[in-house]
Amino acid sequence: MTFDVTLAAHDVDLDVSDPDTAFRSGWAGDEDYLLAEEGDDENDDVLWALDADALRAVLAESELNLVAAARSQTVIWEFDDTAPEIPGDELVSWLARDLLDTVVAEITGASKTPPRLAYAKNLPLDSALSGEEDSCLLLVGAERTALIRVIG
Repeated sequence: MTFDVTLAAHDVDLDVSDPDTAFRSGWAGDEDYLLAEEGDDENDDVLWALDADALRAVLAESELNLVAAARSQTVIWEFDDTAPEIPGDELVSWLARDLLDTVVAEITGASKTPPRLAYAKNLPLDSALSGEEDSCLLLVGAERTALIRVIG
């Protein structure tokens, strides 16, 4: 699995009553990752808007899926029913959180500060972990974006 992160500046003023609409109309975007529009089918290859609660939920479930995938690759967990619970001192959890904190700090200027907007495709991570489809997360800060691609 590969995590590819692209950081870029955007010139969209998000200090408006509807930052999502402002971002959609002002973001030059990436031709491979278009933002879902009204009427798009859930099977369309577009990024769907996530509110703060949905973002937290898909990130938490993605972390659980990452840990499960890591455990399935090791022999020890197959025979040990005392697996630690999340959050625990699972290396994959700490690495995933560190990656996300680093990316968020790059676009917001501070670790643990939530992005202003988020858009995703194939999250939570499950299809990318099984090698079926890539996943993507676009995080938007006041002046910068981060496009995180997870390639299974």
